[in-house]
Formats: sequence, structure tokens, C-alpha cells
Amino acid sequence: MEHMHGSHDTLLVIFSYIVAVAASYTVLDLVGRISNLKGKSRLLWLLFGASAMGMGIWSMHFVAMLAFSLPVPVPYNIVIVIVSVIAAVIGSFFALHLVGRNDRLTLPRLLSAGILLATGIVAMHYIGMEAMQIGISYNYACVLLSVIIAILASIVALWLAFFFKSGAGAMKIYAKLGSGLVMGAAIAGMHYVGMYAAEFYVDESMKYSTGVVFNQQFLGYFISAGTLFSLTISLLGIYLVNKISFKDWEIEEKTKEIYKMNEELKELNSNLELLVKERTAQLEQAHDEAIKANMVKSKFLANMSHELRTPLNAIIGYSEMLAEEAEEIGEPLFVDDLNKIRNAGRHLLALINDILDISKIEAGKMEVHFEKVSIQQLIQDVIATIKPLVDQNNNALITSISDGEMTTDVTKLRQILINLISNGSKFTKDGTVTLTVAEEVRESQAGFSFRIQDTGIGMTPEQVEKLFQPFTQADASTTRKYGGTGLGLAISQSFSEMLGGEISVESKMDVGSTFTCWLPIAKEELPVSNKEEVQKYEQKSKVNILHIDDDPLNHKLMKHYLANEYWTLAYASSGQEGLEMAKQLQPEVICLDILMPSMDGWSVLNALKNDEELQHIPVIIWSMVKDEPLGYSLGASEYLTKPINKESLVSTFERYMTDQQQLKVLVVEDDATTSELMTKLLNKEGYAVTQAHNGQHAIDCVKGERPQLILLDLMMPEMDGFQFINELRATAEWCDIPVVVVTAKTLTGEEHLKLSSYVESIVQKGMFKHKTLLEKIGQILTKE
Repeated sequence: MEHMHGSHDTLLVIFSYIVAVAASYTVLDLVGRISNLKGKSRLLWLLFGASAMGMGIWSMHFVAMLAFSLPVPVPYNIVIVIVSVIAAVIGSFFALHLVGRNDRLTLPRLLSAGILLATGIVAMHYIGMEAMQIGISYNYACVLLSVIIAILASIVALWLAFFFKSGAGAMKIYAKLGSGLVMGAAIAGMHYVGMYAAEFYVDESMKYSTGVVFNQQFLGYFISAGTLFSLTISLLGIYLVNKISFKDWEIEEKTKEIYKMNEELKELNSNLELLVKERTAQLEQAHDEAIKANMVKSKFLANMSHELRTPLNAIIGYSEMLAEEAEEIGEPLFVDDLNKIRNAGRHLLALINDILDISKIEAGKMEVHFEKVSIQQLIQDVIATIKPLVDQNNNALITSISDGEMTTDVTKLRQILINLISNGSKFTKDGTVTLTVAEEVRESQAGFSFRIQDTGIGMTPEQVEKLFQPFTQADASTTRKYGGTGLGLAISQSFSEMLGGEISVESKMDVGSTFTCWLPIAKEELPVSNKEEVQKYEQKSKVNILHIDDDPLNHKLMKHYLANEYWTLAYASSGQEGLEMAKQLQPEVICLDILMPSMDGWSVLNALKNDEELQHIPVIIWSMVKDEPLGYSLGASEYLTKPINKESLVSTFERYMTDQQQLKVLVVEDDATTSELMTKLLNKEGYAVTQAHNGQHAIDCVKGERPQLILLDLMMPEMDGFQFINELRATAEWCDIPVVVVTAKTLTGEEHLKLSSYVESIVQKGMFKHKTLLEKIGQILTKE
């Protein structure tokens, strides 16, 4: 047996190595793809991967065999060739199945997969060798070496495939390419060691061979090219599938994210109604608390009004009483000092009243009543009212007025102008105060600007910034030097805003200030509400009291208060009507309100005192406006806060005064100072006085000795004034005892109406002179 030696085609050898590298790289990509799949998709990819891997390894083997040439042509058994391909595919399938599982790669599993793949490769190689129909003998040492190389190459290849199945980026591609070069060299090395183990010789079987003799060079190139093309297509397919899978993964992640967001939205939506209910409950609670706080504030102001007015009443009353006694004994120095005390008390009382007014504005309880007014007539009324105050500092009042009409709240506009002019006059001495009224359009809206310019002390920009804040003046020194509460401008600004306008100011230090109030002209007439008709005249021959008030309710209250008197009453519902009735009726006393439309009380008072036929008639101001200095400067006899009718009581007391020695008065007052003051005043006039410190004590006193009159405070411990009145009127023998309420409490409209049915009069502490109280008492006791 003569052995033959063959030769290798170098180019085909190179191609066989390239095929091995391409097959190795394909394996590395396939493992990463297979590990992410499950079910049917995984099985299909396993079959595809096993076929590609097995065909790639077989192609490398067969091309390498074709690269080997013997001196004689060698036929091939096609069936055995096919069997060798199947062996390579089966080995690749099991190897990919074990390595492609998506969990941790253990050493036993790696060894098992490597041996299965090596078995397939070795089987494929040596079965393929048997397909050559020529005599072959083997060097078993080399065969064993080829098997070892196959096992090691398979283990390394599968480990690298598992290692690179996850991750991304260029570094992974380069690493897989390097691994493919190593694996290709190992597979090629296994084949060529196996070929080296074989020795070929010619035997008898070649003569009867039915195999096929190939054109080795052509077939080698053809299989190499076809395999490389197939593997390239496979890699391209894997790349595209990975891209699509990545997009699918992104879509799946987005879908999960959207689903999660939808679940969160559902949860939020399910809780939204509960949140809305909770928020609504919180808002309702806040609203209720705000209402409660407002009620507490109103109650606090009412209580503070009582607590402050009570001692002020004593201060003012005692100072007046002592001043009279000082005059009687000829001590003018004491009179001056006592008058200072009285004026200080009245100033403090005015401050309290301003605080209550600004609180009413802040609470939104200030009403607005629009009516048409002549600018010329309005300014004339204001000038007549304010002129005495301007003259006090020796100032000249200059006016420049454009005539016209506007629809506004006349009373509030008049108060704005009086406040601004009096403010300019207060800070100007021996100078001028100029009032200019002109039409002005602002933001396409017609209106009037009321400009008040003075030559006073002026202000700095910092002082102007805080000018309209309540309780604020230019600085502390201004307050000390010029006085005032700092509320006039704040109230004026609020009024102007309520009327749809604004107040602006320009000022220069030591030059003067200019205040401009702009108000719009209303284009539509506001309907006038129908007022309840009030009986104007009592059927008596002589009119004692003329009551001028635009509110029918006040007429009714006046009639009720004086229902048991033998006085003749007349009522006027406007200032102009009151002037006409005063000339016609010539009443003994005129009771005048201030806040009236068209012609207010200031204008009426000025007209009365400038009329020779009417100027002798005493005028009692009975109003909610608290401006005693202005009232007295215009000629008022008395200045009272509603519902007091003081001057009529003075006139009646002077005409019907009787002997008071036997008349008994019960003073019900918990404040010891006020009680002592009233007792001294009454004792001085000859009345017998009994003191009670609360309602229950007063009931006991009435049981012991019936008084002819009761002076009653309302806010007392144990039994207050309201409870006392109810107890008193519930007893038949006491129900006709006249009661005069003397209180510092700010009464509501409901409380006024309630008390009006049971008491003779209501007197506000601190708002009356002690003479007025004595006159009222004398009038009531004279009637009794």
C-alpha cells in the first residue's frame, strides 16, 4: 500500500479561514438574539441559527477539503456529504440551546454545550472524510489532538458568545470580531490537524466507485462565495431584526410608561372628587370663620365703643360741671383748664367715632345713593359750609368752577370736598386755598376733576406714599403740631373709589400740595325708590318741632318718642322743603339731619342762620355724622348723635319746669364714676337719687320704692339693661315708669327699634352735655 501526498490551494485555504471567522461571528450574534426570545420564536431562531452555524462550519470544512489535491481524482459520496452537514447542524442546535438560555452560564452547562458542539464538528469532519472514496488511514494521536482542539474551540466559542450576548456599542462589535478571528483560527486548526492525521492511498474500491468527481477549485470558490453571501445575509437579517426589536422594545417601554401614567391618572381622577369635596369643605370652613371673625370684630368694636365712651362720658361731664361751678365762684383759670380737659375728651371721642366709620367702610357696609346734582349749587353749598374753618387760619378761598351736572352720591362727594378743603386749610396759614372744578375725560370716560391747591407746608415723596393710609399723616411731628386722626383722607379716598373715581396728590415741600379728585359723569338715571308716605303734620294749631330728615323711619321714630307729649310736630323730607316749611310754620325748634340728598344739613343750617326770619330758631343737629366743631361754627344750638332730640327737650324743660324736690330718680349704672357723676348732677338740681349697680339691684330698689324716672345703662353684669326692661314692663304697676337709656353701646337698628317701644329716650354717653340730660329728665318728669 503506497501512500500519496497531496498539495493545498493557498487561496482556498484562506477562504476556508474567512468562512470560519464569518461563521464564528454569526454564532456570537445569534446567541444574543436567541437569549431574548421565548416560545415558538425561540425555536424558529434556534433552527435558523443552528442551520447557519452548522452550514458555516461545514462550508469551512468542505472548502478546506477541496483545497487539498491528490495526484488522482477523488470521487465523493453525496449521501455521506449530506449526513456530515446534518451532524454539524444538530451539534450546533444543542449547543445554541444550552448557551442561549437567559440565565447564568454555569461551568457544567458550558462544558456540556462545548462537548455537544465539538461532537458535531468532529462527526461532521470525519463523516465528511469518509465521503471521499479513496483509501484512508489515520494517525490516532493526531485524531485525538483534533478532537481536543474541537472541544476547546467549542467551549471558548460558546463562552465568548454568551459573554457578548448583552451590551451594545462599537466596542462590542470590535470585541466580537476579535473573538471571531480567534474562533475561526481554532476551527480551522482543528480541521487541518484532522487532515494531517489522514494518510491517503489507492485501493480497489476506487475502481467500482459511483461517487461524483468535483472540479475542486471551482467548487471551492463557489461554496466559499455562497457561504459568505449567506452568512452576510444572515448577519444583515439579524441586524435588522435587532433594530426592529429595539424599536419594539422602545414602543413596549413607552406603552408601559403610558399605561402607568394612565393608571396614575385614573387614581388621581378617582381621588379628584374627594379632593374637591375636601377643598370645598375647607373653603366653606374658611368662609364661616371669616363671617365669624367679622361678627367678632363688630362685637369687639361695639364693646370697645361702650368701654371707651363710658369713662369719656364721665370726663366730659365732670369737666363741664366743674367749669360751671368755677364760673359761679369766679375762677376763670380753672374754667380754662377744665375746658381743655373737656375738649381733649371730645377729641378722643371724635377719634373713636372715626375708627368706627373706617371699620364700616372696610366691612363693605357703606351704601351709595346716586342722584343728579348741579355742580355750581354743590360747590356753593360746600363753600358756605367750609368758609368758617378756612377763615380760622386767615386763609383766602379762591374758586374757579365749570358749571354742569353729574350723577353721583351728593352726600359723599360733599364730604370728600369738605375733607380736602379743610385739610388744605389746616396745613396753610395766611395763604390761599384754591378750588378748581373742570370737565376732564379719562380713558374715554367723561367726568369732573375737583382740584384743591394750597400754599401750605407741602410734603416729601415719602410722605405722599403713605398719605392715604388710615391713621397716617405726613409724620409724627405733623400730628403733634396740627392734630387730627389721619382718617379724613383715607375715608375720602374710599368714597371716591366707591363712586368710580380716584384721588391723586402732587406736593412739594414748603411750596404746597394739590389734591385732585376725579369722578365720572353717570350716563343713566338711577331709579328713585318709592318712599313710604309719612304724615307731615299733627292736627294742632301751633307747631313746636319741625323735623327735617329724608328717612321716613326717623319721622316715625320721632313721632313714637313724643307720642305722649302735647307737642305739635311737622315733618320735612328734604332740605329745600324744610326751609319752606320753617318760613311758613315758624316752629319753636328745628331738628335737622345732615346726610340728605340734593341739599344736605350743612346747607340747610347755613341758610337758616343767614335768614333774618329764621335765624332766631334753635337748631338741633340730629345725625350720624360726627362733626361738632363744624356744626357749632355754623350756628347749631346743639349737636346730637341719632336718635337723641336734645334741643326740643331743653325747650320743653324750660317751659314746663316744675318743683323737683319730691321727684325720685333711679340711676342704674355699673360704672361707679359715671353713677356718681349722674347723682351729683341730679342732686344739684334737687332730685332724690337712688343708685343701683346692676339690673337685679335695680329691681330690688323699684320693689322698695317706686321712682318717677329711671336712668338705665345697658351693658351691666348679672342682669343687663335689656333684661331689666323686660322685667320692668312685665309687671303691671311698673310698666308706666319712664326709662331713659344712657349707654356707650353702639346700638344696631334692631336694638333701636326694640328699645323705642319701651323707653322714653336713648342718650349716647359722651355725646351729650349734662345740661341736655337734665333738661330731658325735667321734661319727662314734668309730663308725669
